[in-house]
Amino acid sequence: MMQKDTETDAYVAHQAKRMLSFAMYRKLKSVVDSWEREERAKAKVVAGAAYGLVVWIALVVIAALLLPRFTLLFALGATLVWLVFVITLMRKHLRAPDRRS
Repeated sequence: MMQKDTETDAYVAHQAKRMLSFAMYRKLKSVVDSWEREERAKAKVVAGAAYGLVVWIALVVIAALLLPRFTLLFALGATLVWLVFVITLMRKHLRAPDRRS
């Protein structure tokens, strides 16, 4: 009877270690996956901001050629629009995902 208890205890200990190992693996995998999602989202934000900046520069150059008196005013307004655009991109791509399951 004593040997059976020892085998059972060893089996239970082994299974407990496996369960703990699996739980740690799943937790670490979820952390790494969240990092990867965040890095992809940051890349999208940077790309969108860079494209927006190119458009901003083009519009300021066009405004300087067409309406030189209002270039500074247009540049300030376009800068505010670009900042709002970048903040919107950040809110869209970098917010926490919904936890609905």
